[in-house]
Amino acid sequence: MKSRSRTTLSHEGRYYLLVLAFIFGIAMFKEMNLLVLMAGMLLGPLVISYRVVALTSQGLKLRRQMPRGVSAGDSLVVSVELENSRRKTGCWGLRVEDEIHREGSPREELLRPSVWYPYVSAGTSAYQTYRGRLAQRGRYRFGPLTASTRFPFGLFERTVRIDSDEILTVYPRLGHLSSQWNRRHHEVVEGARHRERRHGRSTGEFFGVRQWRYGDNRRWIHWRSSARHGTLVVRQFEQHRNRDVAILVDLWQPERPEPRHLAHVELAVSFAATLISEVCRQETSDLLLGLAAAEPIIVQGIATVGLRHESMDRLALIEASHADHLEALLQQAIVHVASGTEIVLVTTREIDWTAREEMAGLWRIATRRTMRGNIRIVNTSDEALSDYFRVEF
Repeated sequence: MKSRSRTTLSHEGRYYLLVLAFIFGIAMFKEMNLLVLMAGMLLGPLVISYRVVALTSQGLKLRRQMPRGVSAGDSLVVSVELENSRRKTGCWGLRVEDEIHREGSPREELLRPSVWYPYVSAGTSAYQTYRGRLAQRGRYRFGPLTASTRFPFGLFERTVRIDSDEILTVYPRLGHLSSQWNRRHHEVVEGARHRERRHGRSTGEFFGVRQWRYGDNRRWIHWRSSARHGTLVVRQFEQHRNRDVAILVDLWQPERPEPRHLAHVELAVSFAATLISEVCRQETSDLLLGLAAAEPIIVQGIATVGLRHESMDRLALIEASHADHLEALLQQAIVHVASGTEIVLVTTREIDWTAREEMAGLWRIATRRTMRGNIRIVNTSDEALSDYFRVEF
């Protein structure tokens, strides 16, 4: 890490120097030895202050510790470590200031949190933390760190600027899914399981066999194992507690959006992020996240903490567009979505499949038409969304 240091005269030091110059000027003009002696005495603290602030700032090392990611509006805790690598002398009265800037925002919105170290002894480290909340999702740049001291008299200020830049991704703001949404989700899952049992389909991965029982489907009989055991045995499947989920996000806005359109976009991102967090908390399903863009973005895998971070990173940086990318997203997502997957389309506008002639070719295949009927559309411009989802901005 590169560091740059400089020593400047503080405001108090300027007044002090002005008084010193005035006394010395009167002493020379009046030829008064007593005033010359007083000017010499006043010069001593000025020299000592300059030397001490330079000594205090030597051998300092700064390190920042912060979380991998945080949601917008949540508490952010950043720890700053100050290490005094000198062997004999400690350092006093150090103030460390950080800089936080959101990429794409004007420099006027720069944040400058700071921490205070009264004393750090030689060869030791001290930790201080600052807390705050970042209101907008996106990518934030932290740094550089600036350590400054005016010890002991406050006449000079020594500043050490250390290039310690780090990037923090602020995830979308999370909200709360109502019991009504959870109840509908449960009904969809149970309905799908009932249809699978009715059609004789299993809902898990094959992992062994067991003895046949009354009521078992004949399609599950494993004939080779039955011949080897001398009795009927059936395949046994691992039962999944949850269905696979595909979350498609369509962030459309007019070419000249109004504040309400921007609010609908952020609400859509927050809803998708909250839904992903709920799915990944259970870690029993496959999850697909599709984002509408010029080149559709597909993130897919088992619903784990790692996939949650990857999905949140994508949602934190996605921007709305006035171009219509919904068809391209559906073309890409359908290829990756397996039969029986619960599909949730989060959009900022009203979707009418029958009125979209450009998508006619997308639903020609019978299985795709069935899939279209199973898509749950969540329109964030609809006031009815408040019955299912709430978030505080």
